[in-house]
Amino acid sequence: MRYIPLSIVCMIFLFACAGKDKITVDKTPPAPPILTPHLGDLGDPAIETYQNLIPTDENNGIDAVPDGDWLRISWSHLLDTDLDYIKIFRFDDSPNDPIHLTALIDSIQYNPSEDFYIDSNAALQTNIRYSYYIEAVDNAGNSALSDTVSYSLLSKQILTYPQINSNVNPNNVAFGWQKSGFVSKFRLLVFNENHDYLWQNDIQVTTEGDFFEVVWPNNPPQQYTGKIYWRVDAFDWDSELNMLIGSESNESIAYLSSK
Repeated sequence: MRYIPLSIVCMIFLFACAGKDKITVDKTPPAPPILTPHLGDLGDPAIETYQNLIPTDENNGIDAVPDGDWLRISWSHLLDTDLDYIKIFRFDDSPNDPIHLTALIDSIQYNPSEDFYIDSNAALQTNIRYSYYIEAVDNAGNSALSDTVSYSLLSKQILTYPQINSNVNPNNVAFGWQKSGFVSKFRLLVFNENHDYLWQNDIQVTTEGDFFEVVWPNNPPQQYTGKIYWRVDAFDWDSELNMLIGSESNESIAYLSSK
C-alpha cells in the first residue's frame, strides 16, 4: 500500500477550499451627480433660496465665461472616493438638429478638487439652448447619471475704450463698448489687480444705439489706483426658451494712474 505524503494532502485541501471562495466584485454605483442650474450672476443680490448665496463667477452654476463663446457647468462636490472619470454629454435645440441628438463631448479624469467643466467647443452658437448632463464612473466601471442643466449664449459685447493696457487718470475714467446683438440689460464690472470685485454699473437698454459709455465716479465705492480688469455682461429674457440668456465679454486691462 502506497502512502501519500502529508504535505501533498494539505496542498490538495487548501486548493479545494480556495476554489470555493467567491471573488468580491464592486457592484455599487456612485451617488448620482447633481449639476448646478444657473443661479444668477456676479453683481446680483444674495439668493435667499440658496442660503443667501451671493453669486460669483465660480458658484453660480451653468454660465457663460469671458474667454470665448463657451459655457461652464459645475456640480455639487462628489463624495465617492473611488471615482475614475467623468463623461460630459450635451444636446441642443438647434433647428439644424431637429431630433436633438445627445453627444458625448468629453471624458475627463476625475479630479476631486475640480467640480466644473468648461465646454470650449468652437461649434457653440448664440441664441441656442444647450443642455448638459454628466456620468460619473468609478474604478470598477459602475456609473451614475446626473440631472440636466441648460443655458443659452448671447453675442459678446465689443469693448472699445480704455484701450487694452492703456494708462488712465483715475479721476477721468470712462468705459465704452459697442453693442452686439439684441440686449435688454448691460452690466459693467470692474475688478482690481487680484481680480477682486470693485464696482459695477447696470444699464437697462431702452434705446437703439450701438455705442454705450459709463463713467466711473470720481469717488467710487473703493478708491483705487493700479491695474484693473473690466468686462461687460449682457442679458436678455428669451420667451421662447423661457429662460435668461447671457454673455460675458472678453476682459480688458487698464492702469489707473494720476502720473
